[in-house]
Amino acid sequence: MNIKKAHYALQICDVKSYQNLKRYASDDRTEISKKCIKSFLESIKHCCVTHPHINHTIAIIDDHSSLDLIKFVKKCIIKYTSPSIQLHIIPLTDVTGIKESIRFCYQWLRDNGKDYVYQVQDDYLFSNNAIGDMIDVYDQVFNETGSHCLVSSWNDSWLWLTLYRNRPTNRAVIVGKHGYWIQYYDMSCSFMTSHHQFNQHWDLYDMFLYMIDKVNPENNDLENKSLNYILTQRGVLGLVPVSNLSFHLQSNIEKDPHIDYKPLWDSIDIT
Repeated sequence: MNIKKAHYALQICDVKSYQNLKRYASDDRTEISKKCIKSFLESIKHCCVTHPHINHTIAIIDDHSSLDLIKFVKKCIIKYTSPSIQLHIIPLTDVTGIKESIRFCYQWLRDNGKDYVYQVQDDYLFSNNAIGDMIDVYDQVFNETGSHCLVSSWNDSWLWLTLYRNRPTNRAVIVGKHGYWIQYYDMSCSFMTSHHQFNQHWDLYDMFLYMIDKVNPENNDLENKSLNYILTQRGVLGLVPVSNLSFHLQSNIEKDPHIDYKPLWDSIDIT
């Protein structure tokens, strides 16, 4: 069996996060981090069953998180470490903030990645099959076309309700193993792709990081003038599931209008 390697840079920061706005799932930012981290690790564990040919390495990039969250993460490392899953914490000691945290995640993926790479954040709540389904659709597109697509687990309904509303645009639709995927043009800094594809766009990552504290996020300028160029100017196919495989637990505008996050949220025990 040909063993492949997936590398994940999981960015964690609860109490110091600059995005500590009111979130729809909970007012407790540490609770959100814990549940999201555990949901991600459960999805990895599930992927090990459905995709036994993949080994997973997870670097947990800690940007001065609370002692409570670090204690929880250390328990998770003990629980989820296996022959197929390796986890370790890397604390940011000399720098802090979302810009430096993302930069470190990207650099770690660049320096350590092999086959699949994924920058993950601690406010995404993952379904059990999310990671496996993302790998499946990436492999499907690569095997059929030879191209390295970008994949996100979250389909931002706000875009469809506002920017895309009643606007015809050319989009590919992929029939995956377990659901439909649709082409997207507005990406976030969190995505999965191949290590090869990831390394092609450092100029745009640098632009994104340079602009991150210089633009008004409400104007949607940050990604539009940096990361989105991967999809809109460089011909890379970006895919999101038609039916979400994760939930972005930020403000109400990120809330899925049709899929209830609550059953998944309530099922995750963090005691």
